[in-house]
Amino acid sequence: MKQSTKVSASGREALARVESSRAGFWAGLLGFALAVVLAAAVTGTAGCGTGLGADAKVPTVEVSRQASFTRRVTAEGYLEAVEATPVTAPVDSEMAMKIAWIAEDGASIEAGEVVVRFDPEEMQRQLQDSQGDLASALLSMQKERDAGRSAGSKRDQSAAQAQREIEAATAFEPEDNGVLSRNELLDSQIDIELAEAKSKHAHAVKRVERSVSNSRVELLEISRRQAQNEVQRAQEALAHLEVEAPHAGIWVLERDWQGQTRGLGDTVWPGQKLAELPLVANMQAALFVLEADAGDLEPGLKAELVIEAHPDTTYKATVARVDALAQPRHAEVPVQYFGVTLEFEATDAQTMKVGQRVRATIFIEQQDVLVVPRQAVFEREGHFFVHRAVGPTSGSSFEEAEVELGPSSAGRVVITKGLEDHDRIALRDPNKRADELIGERDADSPGAAPE
Repeated sequence: MKQSTKVSASGREALARVESSRAGFWAGLLGFALAVVLAAAVTGTAGCGTGLGADAKVPTVEVSRQASFTRRVTAEGYLEAVEATPVTAPVDSEMAMKIAWIAEDGASIEAGEVVVRFDPEEMQRQLQDSQGDLASALLSMQKERDAGRSAGSKRDQSAAQAQREIEAATAFEPEDNGVLSRNELLDSQIDIELAEAKSKHAHAVKRVERSVSNSRVELLEISRRQAQNEVQRAQEALAHLEVEAPHAGIWVLERDWQGQTRGLGDTVWPGQKLAELPLVANMQAALFVLEADAGDLEPGLKAELVIEAHPDTTYKATVARVDALAQPRHAEVPVQYFGVTLEFEATDAQTMKVGQRVRATIFIEQQDVLVVPRQAVFEREGHFFVHRAVGPTSGSSFEEAEVELGPSSAGRVVITKGLEDHDRIALRDPNKRADELIGERDADSPGAAPE
């Protein structure tokens, strides 16, 4: 009994394999029949269409100018206020300051509320150093003046001593030169001249030393004024350690070219912008448009915008400004974007908030252009071309015509050069049969079986 059971089981397995093979055979046959029918249908459709060539196999289309062609440019960005009050570091401080505390980005601020505090430690240290420099300059000036007076007094004493020697030598000089010998007369005359020279030298040295002393005092006066200015700057900085909000609003921190904001410990300079308080009654959108899509952008174009937080509402807008220079959004990514500003027909104050992410579509309309189906354009080695019908019978033969492309949409593309109005072009490659094209499409499809 066990042996017959085994035979029956193996028989059933063989029968199942046979049935499976038959099913595969009929499925393959059915697929082949469908492919043949589809090829015949495509060929028949091409033969019955209004855009047929003479061989009734290659569908064609006549190129004609259109009154307008609309291209859609999509971009992302964020909402911002049209006007905002800048909040800067105090200008009166005249020295760099370190942030000790700053209000959080996006916080709701009331008028007069403190939004920034600066660290006083550095300014107090500079004040002490400046006061020390000032005291040192004053002391040096006093010493130099005392030294100048002392040197002048010594020169006065030397000049007075020389004058006494002159008077003494003159007093003992006899009226009758015959009383003294010739040598004694010469010695007396030499003493008088020497004393006069000492007096002149003392006066001359006094003038030079006074001039040098005055110059040194003037230099020290410059140092004193510099130290005094540093003291004043430090005192003014200490008097402006807090920044208050000029009015109520949303606190939006300023960002640098890397998108970074100022925070705790950062050093800022007088007058440097720290943040702004937007006036939210009037909003606009700042967009980033890829450089390749921004060629025809200009102020006045119509646009539609959707706020990502409220995707069910579409807002009408108009291009207000297009940046003249493309820039990367991130330093590490070299992709270039043009900044575009959209203005709204009306601001929805209940929905629109500063910083909300948005998606926009800008409509670029061109007048009187040649437009062809995208499938009629082919590419080879970076050059674009179409198959243009030639000969007495339209579509009896084709030639390759190189073209230049303009803007494009999902299924159409503008031809800027290479075709004329009323030219007829092929919608597929005329050098291949329809069944070959179907085979290529089947081979390229993800579900195609390998040969």
